[in-house]
Amino acid sequence: MDMENVKQIFRDAGTAISRAVQFTEEKLGKAEKTEQDPNFEQLVTFCDNTKQNTETILKNMEFILNSNPGMRVENLFFLDKKKSGLSSSEYLGIAMTEAGNDFGPDTAYGSALIKVGNIQQTLGLNQREFIKSANDCFVNPMNKYLETDMKTVVKERSLLEKRRLDLDACKTRVRKTRMLATTKVKQDDSGPTMEELIDKAEHDLKVAQEEYNRQAEITKLLMEGVPSAHPQHLQHLLDFVDTQAAFYLKCHESLMSLQSDLSGFPSDQDNVATLSPDTPALGRIQQAKVITSQEPRDAHDLRLSAGENTKNYNM
Repeated sequence: MDMENVKQIFRDAGTAISRAVQFTEEKLGKAEKTEQDPNFEQLVTFCDNTKQNTETILKNMEFILNSNPGMRVENLFFLDKKKSGLSSSEYLGIAMTEAGNDFGPDTAYGSALIKVGNIQQTLGLNQREFIKSANDCFVNPMNKYLETDMKTVVKERSLLEKRRLDLDACKTRVRKTRMLATTKVKQDDSGPTMEELIDKAEHDLKVAQEEYNRQAEITKLLMEGVPSAHPQHLQHLLDFVDTQAAFYLKCHESLMSLQSDLSGFPSDQDNVATLSPDTPALGRIQQAKVITSQEPRDAHDLRLSAGENTKNYNM
């Protein structure tokens, strides 16, 4: 490692220490802090809201799209792969068709299971196609925005904060140097004079101010471009709604077709055994005539007299 690299390392370390000291003193209220104008602060707030809300939306969107643990994200982009992850509806459909074949496709229950199972598999396939489309039209573009444009804004804002700390540290150094010049301090003849120290501090302040102004302008231009991205985000949102509407329409049509196919199957009432005419219906009242008198054997028995008519309820 040459001497120039060693010097650069020491300069970088000194800058980092200076920034840390300035930051700490600001937190303790012992140092002044350069404030931005209200317009700049509004842009900062708008950028923060855009970033945070977009991240929150994407996080919740991913919960909806990837709520099925049996589906791997990479399989959503290869629907034609034979071993791609199946959705819960597809697993349910497979179980139903297998059960229907076991019970017999020529039986009412077995045939119905097969029909419902096939539709469940269709619903699962529709769901996977919807997830892929939603990722393509909304999730991926929004993630790309966060990873490119917004990431650049965050990076430049971080650099601006470093330039601001350097500027305020230089201001503090100039102020302390001038205060030192007003006191009677014996100077080392071999070192720089007080005038030279002041000149150097003021030169460093001028350079820091120029770097800060330049970085503030770059950051402001980038943040001003954030609102112009919202119309594109709106288009992504509209595309997602179109995709979701098409998905639910497909599901609705499939289920309506299934409901129509199943309408001819026997219901529970059709499967109830037919009673013979001689079998008393439940809840029917029957009358009987007492032939022989009977005394009650306990508190639950009735006293019956010969020739008396009684009513019996079939429960």
